[in-house]
Amino acid sequence: MSSPPLTSVAEPIAPPERVRHWPGAAGVMGLALVTLIVRWIFSGVRQLVPDEAYYWFWSRHPSLSYVDHPPMIAWVIRLGTRLGGDNELAVRWPMAIMAVGMVLILWRVFLRLNADFRAAGFVAVSLLVSPLVGILGSIATPDTPAMFFQAAALGCVLLIFAPGERRVRLLWMGFGLFMGLALDSKYTSVLLGGSVLLALVCGREGRGQLRTRWPWIAAVIAAVVFSPVIIWNARHHWLSFTFQLQHGMSRDDSTSLMSNVVDYVGSQLGIATPVICVMSVMVLGIYGWRMVRGRASMYEKLLVATGAVPLIFFAATLLHKRGNGNWPIFAYLPATMLIGQYLSENWKGRRAWWARTGAVVALAILIVIHLPEFFMTISPKLGNPQWDRLYGWRELAGEVQQYRRGSPVYATDYEYASELTFYLPDHPTVWPLADDLLGVHRPTVFDQVLGYTPPSAHQRVLLVRKLHDYGDNGDLLLANQGRFTHLDKIRWPTVEYGRTMRVNLITIGTK
Repeated sequence: MSSPPLTSVAEPIAPPERVRHWPGAAGVMGLALVTLIVRWIFSGVRQLVPDEAYYWFWSRHPSLSYVDHPPMIAWVIRLGTRLGGDNELAVRWPMAIMAVGMVLILWRVFLRLNADFRAAGFVAVSLLVSPLVGILGSIATPDTPAMFFQAAALGCVLLIFAPGERRVRLLWMGFGLFMGLALDSKYTSVLLGGSVLLALVCGREGRGQLRTRWPWIAAVIAAVVFSPVIIWNARHHWLSFTFQLQHGMSRDDSTSLMSNVVDYVGSQLGIATPVICVMSVMVLGIYGWRMVRGRASMYEKLLVATGAVPLIFFAATLLHKRGNGNWPIFAYLPATMLIGQYLSENWKGRRAWWARTGAVVALAILIVIHLPEFFMTISPKLGNPQWDRLYGWRELAGEVQQYRRGSPVYATDYEYASELTFYLPDHPTVWPLADDLLGVHRPTVFDQVLGYTPPSAHQRVLLVRKLHDYGDNGDLLLANQGRFTHLDKIRWPTVEYGRTMRVNLITIGTK
């Protein structure tokens, strides 16, 4: 059975009473506003996790690109802190706007392509209450701007094939612009461009567009917008490109294929929530089969390709290494739109019930992950390492400040160095020394920053690390290379609600 023709938003479909609970425009906008406020509240009361502090450190040293990622996350954080100062809310408030904005873009695009406001309401609600959008809006990582700009790019290319659309040239230029900005955010955004090309090749309307000059103009625009990253890499021996290729494609024999698959599937069920994850895979299969049989619309082909390619690509990497659960998360944006399309075809049977259940389950999981104190109060064993990273950094910096007395501070990895740089009162650069300890160089942005002096250049220094990390090498570094004759050690645990998050060791070396 072929999919129903796409209709204009000017022809709304009247819903039966049993599915009228999905909100209209006013309800969606109200929920979006509530989501934005909740995200900002969370951002203001939670301490930065180490990666956020690291990206904040980038923002203090503007560059065309960086070792680990393209520069967009640093530029966005720089905007936030210029307006709000160096605090948690200032680092994160743009993320909430991007996360909510991403959902509203896809909601409006869906309404332009499909007049069923119930299905559009599902798309908006299921995303706004999802842990995926909740995390993107609360934590400053490259995924948030990457997802926002990819969503905008996807919206542009979908609208090109909307009935009666007359802004095709402008939409192609918008696609190129947003694709370039997405690439400036995260390199994996290239998968969106490849997915769109695949869908266009597989559809008669798409091939017709490829015979015009506008998709190629869009590619040129994307390349120009991405050119700062290319220029930076050319000046630095292609360091960032090489680093990410090794990180994503290098072989890791420490885990088995079965372990990798279990971890990948489990992370997807957690990020997308079980019901929405299963429904996403189901609709990708249903519309993918229609695509193979030539019975899918161009709109559906684009959603299938952009949803399936990231999931398949990163699943393939499990053959040689363990992947990160967040790598394929963009797939759930077009997949959620496909679920909405599937619902709009038939609201009878169990479809509406599963859609409603999926949103409820997503909301429940979202509430759980935002209330670690509640669960740790019940039992400290209910905490997890991801929650642990939200606690104790400000308190550790306060402890270090008591012993600092103007002496330089060092750390044994970039995470401790970034957190201490952020939370110490005058934001001094805390240099990581892990490479000196291990004899292995892991490039970081600290390598790009001038001003490093070795511990041996000072009469008194502090070294901060996690207890048991690197064994006794941290102290040996100060005693031997730094020629410090006296070492004082302060063991300082980070404890919240009876749970020990980590045990820190502050070593004071004096000559």
